Amino acid sequence: MCHDRRLRGKGKITLFDLSLDGGLPQWVRSGFQMEESDYVIAVELDEIWSTSPYWVRCGGNFTVANLPKGESSIPDAPTQQMSVMLRVCEKLREADAKGRRYGLARAETGYLRALVDAMADMDRLAEVELLKSLGDVNLEKGRLGKDVGKFNMALSLYVAAIVRCDHRDQGEGIEHRYEYTERLLQGLSSKESQSKEQPTEDKETTTPAKMAGKFQDMDKRRATGGNTDSLLVGYAQLMVEGIVNDDSMLETEAMKSLGDVYLKRGTETLDTRNLTRASALYNKALARCHNVQGTVVLVHRLLHTAKIRQEITTRNKKQTLRQQDVRGRKDHFSPFSGSYSDVINDEMHRLYSSYHRYLQTADRDLGNGDLDAAEQNLAAALKLVHDRYKPDKAREANCLCRLGNVYVERGKRTGEGRTFTQAAALYNASMARTDGDKQNMVTRLQETERQFLRNTCNVDCEPCPYSSALDHIKELDNMRARVKSQLDTIHQEHNPYQYDEDDPVVREVEIKRAEAIKNLFKMITADRQEFIQVLTDKCIAKLGPPPCKYAFIGLGSQATELVTPYSDLEFAILIEEGKDDDDTRRYFLNLTHYLHLKVINLGETILPTMAIPSLNDFLSEDPEKDWFFDSVTPRGFAFDGFMPWASKTPFGRDKTRTKDSVSLIQTPDKLAEYQNLHIALTEGYHLSDILRRVTYLTGDESLLHEYAERVNKSVDRSADLSRLSALLLLRDNIQQLENVEPTGQLLDVKKEIYRFPSVAVDVLSIFCRITIPSVWGMIEESYRKQRISQEDAHHLTVLISISAELRLRTYIANGGQKDSLSPLTEMKVQLDKDDVDDSFVKSVFYIPNSKMLFRYYYTAIPLKTCIRETVANESQRTNIFQNTIFDNSSLTRARITQQLFYLDASLRQYEAALEEAGSDEEKQYEILFELGKVLQKRGEFANAMSYYKRALTVGNNLHGESKENTNIASLIGNIGLRWSELGDQSKALRYYEQSMKMDKAVYGETTAHPGIAALLNNIGKCWGDLGDNRKAIRYHEQSLEMTKAIYGETTAHPGIAASLNNIGNRWSDLGDKRKAISYYEQSLKMRKAIYGETTAHPDIAGSLNNIGACWSDLGDKRKAIRYHEQSLKMMKAIYGETTAHPDIAGSLNNIGNRWSDLGDKRKAIRYHEQSLKMRKVIYGETTAHPDIAASLNNWEIVGVTLAIRGKLSGITNSH
Repeated sequence: MCHDRRLRGKGKITLFDLSLDGGLPQWVRSGFQMEESDYVIAVELDEIWSTSPYWVRCGGNFTVANLPKGESSIPDAPTQQMSVMLRVCEKLREADAKGRRYGLARAETGYLRALVDAMADMDRLAEVELLKSLGDVNLEKGRLGKDVGKFNMALSLYVAAIVRCDHRDQGEGIEHRYEYTERLLQGLSSKESQSKEQPTEDKETTTPAKMAGKFQDMDKRRATGGNTDSLLVGYAQLMVEGIVNDDSMLETEAMKSLGDVYLKRGTETLDTRNLTRASALYNKALARCHNVQGTVVLVHRLLHTAKIRQEITTRNKKQTLRQQDVRGRKDHFSPFSGSYSDVINDEMHRLYSSYHRYLQTADRDLGNGDLDAAEQNLAAALKLVHDRYKPDKAREANCLCRLGNVYVERGKRTGEGRTFTQAAALYNASMARTDGDKQNMVTRLQETERQFLRNTCNVDCEPCPYSSALDHIKELDNMRARVKSQLDTIHQEHNPYQYDEDDPVVREVEIKRAEAIKNLFKMITADRQEFIQVLTDKCIAKLGPPPCKYAFIGLGSQATELVTPYSDLEFAILIEEGKDDDDTRRYFLNLTHYLHLKVINLGETILPTMAIPSLNDFLSEDPEKDWFFDSVTPRGFAFDGFMPWASKTPFGRDKTRTKDSVSLIQTPDKLAEYQNLHIALTEGYHLSDILRRVTYLTGDESLLHEYAERVNKSVDRSADLSRLSALLLLRDNIQQLENVEPTGQLLDVKKEIYRFPSVAVDVLSIFCRITIPSVWGMIEESYRKQRISQEDAHHLTVLISISAELRLRTYIANGGQKDSLSPLTEMKVQLDKDDVDDSFVKSVFYIPNSKMLFRYYYTAIPLKTCIRETVANESQRTNIFQNTIFDNSSLTRARITQQLFYLDASLRQYEAALEEAGSDEEKQYEILFELGKVLQKRGEFANAMSYYKRALTVGNNLHGESKENTNIASLIGNIGLRWSELGDQSKALRYYEQSMKMDKAVYGETTAHPGIAALLNNIGKCWGDLGDNRKAIRYHEQSLEMTKAIYGETTAHPGIAASLNNIGNRWSDLGDKRKAISYYEQSLKMRKAIYGETTAHPDIAGSLNNIGACWSDLGDKRKAIRYHEQSLKMMKAIYGETTAHPDIAGSLNNIGNRWSDLGDKRKAIRYHEQSLKMRKVIYGETTAHPDIAASLNNWEIVGVTLAIRGKLSGITNSH
């Protein structure tokens, strides 16, 4: 059995693999006969892994086609061996499938993960097959990339597989691969040797220090609860590296770490199968371990694992014997409580030992004058303890302070001003992470300024006292306090949102409010200009008078008069014509560095903006080199960053791979050249647009006027540049134009509220060739030139004022440039501290009155259409808007209220819109579809179904019985969803499959598309409701994989969160509650990241409910009640206190069950009665619905219990 045989003269085949000497046959399902065997096997090749002409695994169905004459059965040994091999093929089917679909990288990850399982399950045959498969992957990589290293790795893996192989036939196949690889390698080496001699590499000896470095990232992730599967793959990669390099120390350590992952998993889930796997891996490591210390550690692990297994077994026996329900306990059994803490402590000890070792090495390097090595070691130490969500402030502060010392020393050597500002930023970041006395850091900042003046500016004097910086910080705080006070006053005196939208007084009040907001922003602009002037004058007082006339000119929001007290400082420097020489440039560069130093000492410059190469290397193509995230330092008044896409300061931009360096210290004539068409195209439109709108900050104002004249002449001459700029501005902000309408998700107030109106007015000003910098002035000038009507000017002014006010309010509420704003209702209740996962906590501003947002969208939505039409239209008509830019129609109101979960209002508005639509079938179709969605959200499934069917009738009238219409496909999918919610899963599946077929006809059979991913999720839910949970999980995992492929592996997206939640549901149904909680918590964390930590949203409420149910099943009923009550309060906030909704009914039912479990039957029956009453309202008094049946069942059980108690009480009293 399983010998290589000739197949139609084309090559050799085994039941395991096809090793073809020639080309791969272009068939998928074929039969062949094994010529030299006493029996005949038919093989169906269903799956071909690779298009390589060399190898393929047969993962098809093997069936007996013929029996030898005179025999009643196939010989036992071959049959048994075939069975084993088929099992291995089946085990590897998933990894093979992923490899075919996603390529070699994904295949390698799948094989690594499967290799760990094979070793943990002590499956030698699968282990050998997987080592061979990893060899195949490297062989293919080597063949495609002509990479000697990959060929050598393939050879090493084949050797490792042969050494472990107990089956002669399997070993022969591997040897054949080995020989083939050698031939390829010899052919490649002979070609390369003709051009150059191949160096001989010595194997590097692994030391404990080097090994600690290899494991540091993985150990850190394990210690902080990282994703288990990615940990297993990571450790498996290290193990394979040890196998390939014959490095027993590395291989042993990786196996031990894999065992630790299973040990932790088994202890948390109380699943002894994971403990068995841990023991198997520890035993494998023990067999490969050649030192006493490692042996002792592994024996300790094995004994400890056995002890945990005994504790779990004993506990399970006691539970079985006693049949007791321990109620109300918060303390759960934890076998980790004793000696497993040794394992965790071991991991943390190793991590912190590495951290201190890096610090000690850095100190030595700094003492020896090797600044580059010191920086690299400090960066490695910082990376070890860096967590963007839960920063280790004390250790980060230590590293950053030491790194600041390195940069001061480097500045003293090079005299570069930027190096000193980087040092100052590092010290300030360290100070932000330091509690208590900060005098040490203040002293270092003073020394940094002293060394900057001495080494960069050649000025030997004392720095400004640090009290000066404190005065500037106080002035900035006072400015912000004044702004907040004025905002409050404006809202009290001019509040149009207190009136009904249709009240005539609204227009008059909103005009006054917009005017007051405009004046407030003009005041902020003037205050900032004065603040910058004071800082600049203090710098000049130290450096001495400038060598020529100059002017600081403000860019960006400072010029448009939309700046906030938290905004970045963007500016350029104009210098006198004829004075542009090295000395002049050096002075103004030093002046800019000194001003930057003073701004950094305000304490609001985040480190990534400083582009420190060891932390954030923006010029590298390796994303791993941009890793530091500063979540601690407040982000406020700071220089625009050194990132290539920013750099709107006199420093300009460093040279990149595609563009030359740019300096924004120029004469008026030179700076105006960026308005020339050919230069603007070379640099990109953005720089020319930024430099077109400028304002005075300090210096000689005549230079600004000189520059403005040159810019105006360029704009007047270049109509092409104006039009091109408008088009490119639209293109680069297409995301803001596409996403003008609201969603329930958190809004980025800068990108999604503030940016669109600014871009719109910007485009109009470019199109009309208006160079007035102020956005308020642009609107007034457009009206004066009769390019927009008075009505348009009013709506644009209101729109700009709302967007600017919302950004300002968000920054004030969040204490800096944190742009998260929620349009939904804020919940004022919190879970207990112990139950809150604050990993993704964001500062979020909640709009005090949603009418403000409605008014914004009444203009933003129609403006989006008008802007596109204006730029697309070549005509030079007087009034650039042909349609009104205000729309508060029933349909617009309905859309907004629907997205923001004002469902009653949305229903009324859609019904009014349907009447207004008249005989317009396009509008009818859209409105009927949306009415169905609103009713679905309200839980009125039968009514929703009737609207969907009406929409389908109208849609078919419009489009015919088309099989390729995505709108109809979406509608059919929604009908399926309604049948699912009404309990008919079989009918739902038919609709889903019809919708899927239509979508695939449009997008392609294998295309990753959001609609297809959603359908996969819904099909999974149906199979779960039908009881086939493992089939359901497969669908949910397909959906999850597709959604991640579309939006990104680490993106927080509603579709990814939904798949995680549904997988949790299925594991819960299968009885693995802890695994379910793990998925639910991932989903909850992601949903909070999307919608906001304290936002009332249905998805967050659903996650809370699910987690509560699992904690109940695990025995902690009171913890479960807390989760269910949070969910209930959130749902009532969304749907209404007295609204009948399925999710509210579900929460009431769950709380009733929990109180029943705790023995409070009277409280339980009250909740069950509410739930039952609500479900009958939703589904109908006489409808046979599973939810009603469940409520009746719970109500009856609790009622009977109370009746029995009453009867017993009566009997007791009578005696």
